[in-house]
Amino acid sequence: MERIVLEVDESTGKAYRKFSAEAKQKFNQLINQFLKKAIIDAGRSDYQKMLDEIGNEAIKNGLTPQILNDLLHSDD
Repeated sequence: MERIVLEVDESTGKAYRKFSAEAKQKFNQLINQFLKKAIIDAGRSDYQKMLDEIGNEAIKNGLTPQILNDLLHSDD
């Protein structure tokens, strides 16, 4: 495991410090899962933005669904 530092408001910090060791471990696991999902979702969002930009550029340069279909089914 790697340790990172997160800033929280005062009441959250106080509540966390009162947790038992077992409760902290469970809480940390939940936060870890949440952060993993958030990072994956952010990566997907960036990937989707990139695909949208490529698609928009292709349309701007004259690519139509018919031309794309022809290219995909061409024997060359």
